[in-house]
Amino acid sequence: MMKKKNKGLLLLLFVWMTVQSVTAADYLVYSAIGDIQMWQGNKKVSVSARTTIHSDTKLVIGKESAVNVLDERNSKMYSFTKQGTSTVASLIQESKTAKNLSGQYVSYLVKQLFSKESKSLRHPDTYMQTTATSYRATSKDSLLLNKLSFIAMGNSLNTVESALVDPKVYVIGDLDVWFELVSCTTGLPIGKQVEKNANCYVRVHNQSKVPVYVNVLNVDDKGKKYLVLPVDEAALCSHLLVPAESTVAFTSEPFQFAEGNTKEAFLLVASEEPVDFSILMSPIKGNGGKHLRSGLYRNLYFTH
Repeated sequence: MMKKKNKGLLLLLFVWMTVQSVTAADYLVYSAIGDIQMWQGNKKVSVSARTTIHSDTKLVIGKESAVNVLDERNSKMYSFTKQGTSTVASLIQESKTAKNLSGQYVSYLVKQLFSKESKSLRHPDTYMQTTATSYRATSKDSLLLNKLSFIAMGNSLNTVESALVDPKVYVIGDLDVWFELVSCTTGLPIGKQVEKNANCYVRVHNQSKVPVYVNVLNVDDKGKKYLVLPVDEAALCSHLLVPAESTVAFTSEPFQFAEGNTKEAFLLVASEEPVDFSILMSPIKGNGGKHLRSGLYRNLYFTH
């Protein structure tokens, strides 16, 4: 009788330990965009990239915010956008899709996420060369330039930059994405006529079935350029990842219309893979070859 009881206790202990192991599963925050917090004891604390969370962690997701997490054990990436307070376990259970990754690629992402280059974010004034890797080769950057070079077709000055500020030129992409500029003062989308010194931020709508990495290039009719969202030297782009079928506002990156009497184009560029968006700060030219499947969307504004 004692032996049977011990076996039963051992079985119960094994089941309990298994449940505890699943409950305490660790996840690594790949990126947090917008207002993302978690309960820690009796208080809420901010969540950022490289934070470790668990199945029973209660996340508080704000409006138009997103958090992307890595499940290293199962080589998956999850994206959460549900507004309100939820446990990680419930968010995973409700998740429509999980991105399956190879174990090697997950290891690469984690390594890059903790690298010094990925932590340094800046708005480049000129082209910022990055180191090519087996996962984000410079060929992807070339394919993106080839895609953008089509915008210049039919433009008299024959440059992508001049074509972007020409309202007669059409900009067509491959993915269902679009954006609007939102006033920091009113919280409402701005009109086509903008006052000088107006402060805004970007709100991205990804209506496609896939997560995308995004940035917005600003070009004015005087040839000046500005990359609205910062980039990292590792070109990991984790902070630029917008989940599928979601709306995300980059409120932490406001900018200002600094000059008056100008025509300005803002081009949203979205790709399914990380690219070095800083290449957009150099003259945009293709080589006539294949192009990268990309989402493109342009808005024109006039400052006064």
